[in-house]
Amino acid sequence: MIKFLRLATLSLLCSSALTFAAPDSDDLLKAHTESVLEKANLSGKGHERFAAKLLESTDWQHELWDSGPVFDEVEAVRTLFAIWKKDPKMATRSVDRKMATAIALEGPGRRWELERALERYMFFRIKYAKGLLNVQYKDLTTFERRYLANGVQHGHLNGIKSMEYQNEEVCLPAERYTGACWYSPYLLHNAFGDSIHGPLYYRPFENSYDNAAEMVHKVGGVCGSLSNFGAAAAIANGVPAVTMGEPGHCAYAVRIEPENWSPAYSLSWQRGIHTSYFGGTWGWHILTNQAYDNRDDASTAGDLRRLAQYHLKSGDADAALTTIQQARTQFPADWLNWQASLDLLQKTNASNQAWQDLHQDVIKHLAPISSEVAFHILDQHVYDRVMPKGESAVGQRRSILLTFHNAFNNWGTGRWDFAKALDRQLKRLAADEKTADQFMVSVFTEHAAENLFSPIVLEHQLKQIGDDEPRLQRYIAGLSRALSTGGDNDAYRKVVETMAAKVLPDAARRGDRATFQFVGKLSAKYYDPCDVNPEPFPGMLLSSGGAFSITKPGNRWDSPSQHWGVIEPHGGTFHTDHTPATATVQLGNFGRLTGVVIVTRNSHFYRMGNAKLQVSTDGDRWTDVHTFTKHQRIYRIDLSDQNIDAGYVRVFQPNHGSIHFNKFHVYGHKQN
Repeated sequence: MIKFLRLATLSLLCSSALTFAAPDSDDLLKAHTESVLEKANLSGKGHERFAAKLLESTDWQHELWDSGPVFDEVEAVRTLFAIWKKDPKMATRSVDRKMATAIALEGPGRRWELERALERYMFFRIKYAKGLLNVQYKDLTTFERRYLANGVQHGHLNGIKSMEYQNEEVCLPAERYTGACWYSPYLLHNAFGDSIHGPLYYRPFENSYDNAAEMVHKVGGVCGSLSNFGAAAAIANGVPAVTMGEPGHCAYAVRIEPENWSPAYSLSWQRGIHTSYFGGTWGWHILTNQAYDNRDDASTAGDLRRLAQYHLKSGDADAALTTIQQARTQFPADWLNWQASLDLLQKTNASNQAWQDLHQDVIKHLAPISSEVAFHILDQHVYDRVMPKGESAVGQRRSILLTFHNAFNNWGTGRWDFAKALDRQLKRLAADEKTADQFMVSVFTEHAAENLFSPIVLEHQLKQIGDDEPRLQRYIAGLSRALSTGGDNDAYRKVVETMAAKVLPDAARRGDRATFQFVGKLSAKYYDPCDVNPEPFPGMLLSSGGAFSITKPGNRWDSPSQHWGVIEPHGGTFHTDHTPATATVQLGNFGRLTGVVIVTRNSHFYRMGNAKLQVSTDGDRWTDVHTFTKHQRIYRIDLSDQNIDAGYVRVFQPNHGSIHFNKFHVYGHKQN
């Protein structure tokens, strides 16, 4: 019987485009379940009663079909039937039913033997009945139970004996499982001297312990063993956990409370999740869990996908596309909605406008919550459909690519490889260097207010430009012009400081005075001038217009964005942290020196003791012209009677690593 849609669940479909009667969502759900049951061709005692129980419970059907990807529908039903035969009453116990369903969903995709699925179900059923699982276990969704069903990367820890051992030995509050890895000692070599990186580490102990978990607990290991032990301990106590791979390291994560997964033993944001369902990064993991935190939302999204498929099979492609668009915009965290959208667009040979609509939906609904996943779908599936090709379309491609950056201002579900996305976008822009650099200036300024992505953009483009001096100066000039209109607000101050901190030391190292001055002047308006103004020496300020560098800039005490002011009347600051310490001025004008004025920071004057003032014509060969013997804030070193011609002046402190000035001014008469 065909019914009208229920307003309570699918009223969002009653737009002007969908004013017709459509099947009830429960009818579509039941029809799908019946279809899979028919394909499963169940036989044996009780199969009709099992089918009836499944078909009479919409909750159970939603748990089965709307709890993440279903790797093999037929085998999932067969596995679920096998568990039901072992425990028929589980259909009436919500907690056990969800656990059984999670195991049925995981088993076929992981290619388990049926016996493993059955014993894993019985483990959780018995432990829960005895009150031996963490308090959060009873409230887990079916999707969250899939992590319990799957286990950890090191399979020997997934055996029932190991789970029994950890259930008894490592019983903790959920949040403390992030430290469960340390139950096992960190040891690279076992008692016999065998490395864990070889095949003999655990072999001498294989018959000495009752299970693998006890062996790892007592023998020890390094990050891989410890992380798997910690995650397996959480799982054995009914707390979802996953192991993760990081660069040169293994870690894990624990669901410590609803909507809160905590990394454990983690050293990097670059995490590869070992139990993943769509994408394997941390951001994908968090997004996927967001999609299934609310069972009603996940069920309604599943209803919409089934309705879209119904319309497609009925020959109404427009209704199918409209319905799936409702699904993805209403529930953007659910990747299955986006995957279904792509499938329908391809199957219906959709118009360019339909692909444009998908692009806009990704930008508006997905990018703000996960820029990583949004870029994945754009780059892998959408850009080729919406982006015009050819030299004449560079401007259009630029606009399309920039809309992505307009859509987000934070990491969303997790940090990801944003620099790689920039590479991909530049390839798609397919423009000459000048246009590419202009595009990257726009990307930089788009993210300038938050100053989260702009340092990555700057680093990426400086690497792309390399030693091409004219191109570098054009790029820096473009950035500076864009930022100079930002005003005096705090957001622009932070982004200018970020840019200056990177650009100024690099420009000084290369002797690029033009870039040093250009960026230095821009940054100077965001820090106060130094009001200590000693009497100058005759002539002009030769240091002005030059560049300034120190050994190892950007250390924890240093402020590279203020280096420019040190050699200018404005004043600035720097702080070395390396022995020997050097502070070098490349003069703005080569000249005959009359004197040097130094204003140190107002503390630790003794650090100038026995430092040398040195001069050079070429920056390579240095001559001592003064030794600092007094400890004071202001130094005026008269050089007028020494007939010194120089292009470089520096302070060299061989005795320790810390010197710090507000001003380092060199005076004299300009010479050709």
